[in-house]
Amino acid sequence: MFFRIISIAVLTLLLATSAYAQDFDDMLTDAKLAMMDGNYEEGLKICKELIAAENADSVQVAEAYASAGMASEALKNRPDAINYYAKAVEYQVPQLDIYDKLISLSKSEKNDSIYEIALMEKSKAFPEYEEDITKSLANLYAKNQQYDKLLNYSDKLLEWYPSETKYLFFKAVSLQNLNRFDEAKEYYGKVLELDPDHPGANMSIGLALYNQGSEIFSARKKEYEAIAKPDRVDYSKYNKGIEAGKKLYREAAPYLIKAYESGSYPSLKRVLFNLYILLEEKDKAEPYR
Repeated sequence: MFFRIISIAVLTLLLATSAYAQDFDDMLTDAKLAMMDGNYEEGLKICKELIAAENADSVQVAEAYASAGMASEALKNRPDAINYYAKAVEYQVPQLDIYDKLISLSKSEKNDSIYEIALMEKSKAFPEYEEDITKSLANLYAKNQQYDKLLNYSDKLLEWYPSETKYLFFKAVSLQNLNRFDEAKEYYGKVLELDPDHPGANMSIGLALYNQGSEIFSARKKEYEAIAKPDRVDYSKYNKGIEAGKKLYREAAPYLIKAYESGSYPSLKRVLFNLYILLEEKDKAEPYR
């Protein structure tokens, strides 16, 4: 008798759960039909009721969030649409278009944290899009100056595109900003082998060399000025000391000129003027005055 009571209770629970699942699906269908008729407010209202119930399975909840996102987007409420789509993705909604909607909206709204998550979740759910997603993430990390992440994704892209100047440049920039300039210089060199006029590579390597030269000039000048009564020997020592800086300036000049002449970096005009003044080559400095 006891076991019969238990069986009836279990059966009742199963029937109730099945009935709720049916009710959930019916309500979600009603929401979709309302939206198809252009009644997005009603569709969103039903979706909110379904979400608030919190006793459906994850697939159903994901669909409710996805539909709420579409209704919110249609109602021009982009922040809410992003939040609903993000929850749908969190619940692993199986619809590719929802991932793409979240990616597009978060990018246009400059919500970089959601944009990054959306790309990563799409990569996990739909690995066939890995290459395009990796490119998008690399562009994001380059824009946001997240150099650790950019380096990792550049390496991944270079496995697929070993001679792509864009990804070689990304790697060089990452290395330089992670204080690995010798390695960065190697990759800038690879970029310039493929594209000798590449503005970014010329500017980056030229400016880095110029800054190194300036540090030497500054250090030697400070040492010389610290001497109470410098004599000719001190001055001779100072001139020999700054020669290492001048060597770096001479090395930097061709890169900086190419970058400046590309039109992409007009501020380099002042750098070139200072460079030639410090090299005591006033005739060369004059065009950059």
